[in-house]
Amino acid sequence: MKLARMAILVVFALLVFVWLASGQAPSSRPRSDEDGLALTPPMGWYPWNQFGQEPQNEQLIKDMADALIRGGMKDAGYTYIGPDEGICFSRDANGKLTSNLERYPSGLGGLGDYIHGLGLKYALYTDAGTHTCSKAMPGTKGHEFEDMQAFADWRADYVKVDWCNTTGQNPAEAYARLRDAQLAAGRPIVFSLCSWGEGQPWEWAAAVGHLWRTTGDICEPGKASWGNAMKNTEANEKLYRAAGPGHWNDPDMLINGMSGLSEAQNRSFFSLWCVMASPLIAGNDLRSMTEATMRILTNREAIGIDQDPLGIQGRVVRRDGQVEIWAGKRLFDGSQAVLAFNRGAASAQVQVTPGDVGMEESAQFYARDLWAHRTAGPHVGGIRVTIAPSDVALLRISKADDFPLPPVLVADSYRAVLSASAKAPRELTKAITVRNNGSGVLALWKVRPGLPKWLSVTVSQRGNTQSFANKVSTAGLAPGHYHALVRADNREPLSGLAMSAFYYDVDLDVE
Repeated sequence: MKLARMAILVVFALLVFVWLASGQAPSSRPRSDEDGLALTPPMGWYPWNQFGQEPQNEQLIKDMADALIRGGMKDAGYTYIGPDEGICFSRDANGKLTSNLERYPSGLGGLGDYIHGLGLKYALYTDAGTHTCSKAMPGTKGHEFEDMQAFADWRADYVKVDWCNTTGQNPAEAYARLRDAQLAAGRPIVFSLCSWGEGQPWEWAAAVGHLWRTTGDICEPGKASWGNAMKNTEANEKLYRAAGPGHWNDPDMLINGMSGLSEAQNRSFFSLWCVMASPLIAGNDLRSMTEATMRILTNREAIGIDQDPLGIQGRVVRRDGQVEIWAGKRLFDGSQAVLAFNRGAASAQVQVTPGDVGMEESAQFYARDLWAHRTAGPHVGGIRVTIAPSDVALLRISKADDFPLPPVLVADSYRAVLSASAKAPRELTKAITVRNNGSGVLALWKVRPGLPKWLSVTVSQRGNTQSFANKVSTAGLAPGHYHALVRADNREPLSGLAMSAFYYDVDLDVE
């Protein structure tokens, strides 16, 4: 018996040695399990696809933030915004990142304050190598901890990390070190890995970041490419098993509203990204959007497919001639998303059946057309749809005729600012409000314990809006600046699944 046990231990030790020698990292929990970030795919805007590097500056970002709100995109769920590879910073003699004040006169921290004051989240960009792709900015190699501290000091909420100028580096190791640096900096940040699929991040990056590029760039600045969009779709579709709440396949940013696409292609592209649970990071010029582009980017029913809390990535389940049927995407209310995409040059008809979504063929069901915004049914045996070239039919299939939308959170601000004199103790209150533009009524947000003694937070509700009353007491505080980061948690009412954690900053100046 002892010899048998010894033999088992020897075999086990050999297996461990082989596993370690292979360079495989041990599996671990998704990073989002701890920080609660990006439990649905991130939504926002980055300038690269339309503008490239040179036009980027503080005024452009502010104009786009204002246009995002004015065009209804904030109300539809778009949150993250900021410069991409926009020559934002340099490194001083001490190795510390400093803002490019010629392009960003308020400093990168000041730009973040502006964005947070609009009720949006702040997105920034860097690179894992020695320099960014254009070599106009320093990369993080050898400065990971200092640079991630700088991003935290600038109060970034989202950081995209490119993979240029990385000769000799290993993606898994380099990005893991950046993960460690972000955690050490102490600010929860959505981590977007951008190695274009090098190192197969879908196999390991869930424990490191929240999303990872699966493909090459979708376009050159200002030049939308339908061919590239289709290539990225095909590559990303195959990886559906890797996606889920807090860890997403990223086939690159949106090209909706850029020149070179027809309205049908714009609609199809957006539908495909929604069914694949892809991040929805717009890249067009928001100041000059057409009504058609605005309708596509703010279609809350399509966005609801993308933002579904179950986080399932849809896939191709069958082909009927030139038409692909995408399904396999169960939704939080028990309904199913179905996309029929016509890749051909002529109109086509296709039968969508209950079997496409795992129902019995004899099942009775209702179908909701998410572009026509119409519900039809009950149907038995399937429905026939006609699809124009390069166009789609985006449907929700359900046994019920009700099609609720998942929560969409819209905050009035992500920063509460208070000030008081140190001469006499005072109590001050500043509220942050957050509105749910989805269908369900949320329970009260639960504020995490551990706030500083000078701050207390009370949450109240009126209709679909909740208010975070931030009460501060200056008693016993010396003159100076005080800061707290508040985290609150909630659950989606139908599925019971955790929602993305809600974070905001509280700043108190005692003079």
